[in-house]
Amino acid sequence: MRYLITLILILSFGYIYAKEYENPISAYKENYFIANADDVKFQISIQGNLFYPSKTGLFFAYTQIAWWDIYDHSSPFREFNHSPEIFYRLESGNNIFNNLSLGYIDYIQISPIYHKSNGLDGEKSRSINYYYAEGQASIGAVYNFGLVLRAWNYIGDMSDNPDYQNYRGYAEGELFFQLKSPNVTYFDKEKIYVRGGGNHIAKKGWIEGGMKVRILTTRFQPFLYFQVWHGYAEGMINYTEKDTVYRVGLTFE
Repeated sequence: MRYLITLILILSFGYIYAKEYENPISAYKENYFIANADDVKFQISIQGNLFYPSKTGLFFAYTQIAWWDIYDHSSPFREFNHSPEIFYRLESGNNIFNNLSLGYIDYIQISPIYHKSNGLDGEKSRSINYYYAEGQASIGAVYNFGLVLRAWNYIGDMSDNPDYQNYRGYAEGELFFQLKSPNVTYFDKEKIYVRGGGNHIAKKGWIEGGMKVRILTTRFQPFLYFQVWHGYAEGMINYTEKDTVYRVGLTFE
């Protein structure tokens, strides 16, 4: 009986608490599970705000990308990329600054430290650190066209991949079009995007295109997701190798 009473108290407290504060944990970048005839690629990305309210302020985020050779005999994972980061985001329409309006700018985001590594030892070890600034601008409440720009600079030791910047560059951009719900705030529906970056001096770079669409009905939460990658540095181990890859699967946002 005391366990039942404890459970009721916890649930009651959670209900009261939820009315006062938003959930601090939410999706960050795309969360997806996609595949082709060679492998499976998936990404898990979450963010947590350190202060209420959650639409602006200081955040911690973690993103993990994996390439899984599922068709091989023992189905090994070929590579994991781990990316923790801390950033400050100022978002248009937030209530901490009395519904601050930034015009067509959706948000401005600045990070003092972004880390990316594959967690391996020896000659396959890859690790980078950089700081960045990012911003997004868009127009259209339902038919939404936008642009995202991110610029960064590398910091710390890069002895295990000294020419990584020649392939990944110092900046990237994204153009997108998406349908947004006229009824549910922050709910995004179909989306198509093209993003890319690289180092024009070294004549190396990459481009990624993607499209997500609903599957028959809005009641089925995952979206069908198509992704194509062309260029260098999709992963960290073989960042000097150029490749073109098509994948399809599901995205959860």
